Amino acid sequence: EHSQTHHGSHHHQHCALRTVQHPPCILCLRASTTMALKSLTLATTLASAAAGLTRVPMLKRDDAEFVTSRRASLMHAKALAASAGASDSGGSITVNNFENAQYYGEISLGTPAQTFEVIFDTGSANLWIPSSDCVSTNCVGKPKYDSSKSSTYVANDTVFDIEYGSGSCTGYLSNDLLTWGGIELEGQTFSQITNASGMGVAFVVGKFDGILGLAFNEIAVCDYPYVMDCVPTPFSRMISNGLVDEGKFAFYLGGLQPCFPECMDGYAGELTLGGTDPDHYVGELNYVPLTSASYWQIEIDSFAVDGTDFSTADSRQAIVDSGTSMLVGPTAAIADIATALGAHEISATGEYVVGCNADLPTIDITIGSIDANNLVLPDGPICILLMLGMDLHPEGIDWILGDVFMRQYYTVFDYENEQIGFATATNSSSSKA
Repeated sequence: EHSQTHHGSHHHQHCALRTVQHPPCILCLRASTTMALKSLTLATTLASAAAGLTRVPMLKRDDAEFVTSRRASLMHAKALAASAGASDSGGSITVNNFENAQYYGEISLGTPAQTFEVIFDTGSANLWIPSSDCVSTNCVGKPKYDSSKSSTYVANDTVFDIEYGSGSCTGYLSNDLLTWGGIELEGQTFSQITNASGMGVAFVVGKFDGILGLAFNEIAVCDYPYVMDCVPTPFSRMISNGLVDEGKFAFYLGGLQPCFPECMDGYAGELTLGGTDPDHYVGELNYVPLTSASYWQIEIDSFAVDGTDFSTADSRQAIVDSGTSMLVGPTAAIADIATALGAHEISATGEYVVGCNADLPTIDITIGSIDANNLVLPDGPICILLMLGMDLHPEGIDWILGDVFMRQYYTVFDYENEQIGFATATNSSSSKA
């Protein structure tokens, strides 16, 4: 169930689960990665690539730029929380504000094509880009969609309003031709944003122009008051229109350097639509059933460091989220994990730092392991731990497995069968052992 609250005299409705403030998107995993996939008593299948596989190359934000935007957003969020005090305690939490997103790729809208760089986000279900009518200052310098320049534009004008931790983003729905990975999707409903202030500094500093949500239709939002399941997502329409061979998509996220060893023409990763690419993983794909087909939500059995489990019987719901680079968990659990890793909290930002030369243990998460050394991002003389504490349990979520996890595992999102597949990614050091 998704919570809704009213904001003041305007009865502003919180967008319930695109509400988890996307943890800081830090991307810098160090070299060696431990991955032994756990046996889950799940069906294991050797996957084959679909005949009509569509490839979408992805770029990656620079780490230094990422740290700058992330830190500014964290400090801004802390200031907002302090000023709000307990008065806003009934509101829902924002699952993303995208200062944490580091991978992005290209789409186009309209005829002739107007091109945008977007975050392909499994933690939300709306497609939105800035409108030529955008009035907020953080739209300055961004490419903007201009309906008057498209011969395939069809007006819709339903209100769009989505709430983030730092404020709301508002606009209206429109319909036009979406081109994505070379596939044309006619009459796609998307949102033109006229006020992006809710994105804050992340939108100013970030390389992205908008968001393309890859979660399920159930959490796509529109209208005012807030309504869910009102806009079919692009991928769900690709399935229903017979534009993909299989109802699944998969992420291969490259290594941490500007061009990792098996660099694909300078791109940092690849999203495949309609199937999988066996060249991007080793071994078998292990499929985990979803516990909720809204987010890409699964159940984990443990979240352990050196044999100590930091999850509890009622805190084992996790979402796999390409819109953040962090591992996110309950505040108390993350604090305990940080202590176990020898990290210390910076009170001004909520970041955890650790000695850059520390030899950190393995974190075991039911479906796989992460070498905690790969959770470290150098930032000058200190190193930042890529974990964030956030209490999302009221929203039915306990943990978020972001890019720091997905970089080590080739991740397959099976829309039709409501399951997620994992296999060791070929860019992982363990795949070369």
